[in-house]
Amino acid sequence: YFVNDHKQSARYIFEKPLPTRKLYGVPDDKFVFCNFNQIYKIDPLTFDVWMKILHQVPNSILWLLRFPQTGENNIRAEAKLRGITEDQLHFTNVAPKPEHIKRGLLADMFLDTLSCNAHTTGCDILWSGTPMLTMPGEKMAARVGSSLLRAVNLPEMVAESLEDYLNIAVSYGSNREKMKKLRKKLECERHTAPLFDTKRWVKSYEIGLEKMYEEYKNGRPPKDMDAPDI
Repeated sequence: YFVNDHKQSARYIFEKPLPTRKLYGVPDDKFVFCNFNQIYKIDPLTFDVWMKILHQVPNSILWLLRFPQTGENNIRAEAKLRGITEDQLHFTNVAPKPEHIKRGLLADMFLDTLSCNAHTTGCDILWSGTPMLTMPGEKMAARVGSSLLRAVNLPEMVAESLEDYLNIAVSYGSNREKMKKLRKKLECERHTAPLFDTKRWVKSYEIGLEKMYEEYKNGRPPKDMDAPDI
């Protein structure tokens, strides 16, 4: 359902020079998990499983944004209580939209927040070519990530439980070749998958509006309607 215009408006992701990890102080030799959501989305359940992932993938770091800046000290303090070292967390500032999308490719995997998923940020990170891992909840805001991933043909990154979320992250974080194949798949899918096919989305929506208007013209009462998937 989540319309975006990345295929038309963010073609700069393919333009060189591409950013480097060094530019943002991100180590080249680490497996980089990331989340670029606002910090308020990081609930205790999500944070706990992230810390377990860092423990089980020793050569990994978690890249977060100072979004807002005041959150960094609190997150570092909570991570320390869970046995995570200072160098396993990496913070950078919020960046302008083009830079934000382009630097997303520097991470290996985006770990979604569970109570309130990545929405626009999810589209941004997937368009950059970096896979995302999510777990759907009961509320709409907790099911957006799974919708995005299925629409970009990565259903294997939709976890069925917290344990599954942990295991998937550790499995890819511990196997560079497996991670490389997943990224290659996404890099191909983003050109043709429904998630980034804006013209298809618009056409379906327009047909849906036409069907609604026909119902109105014929004097029928309002009802739920589905736009066709063309």
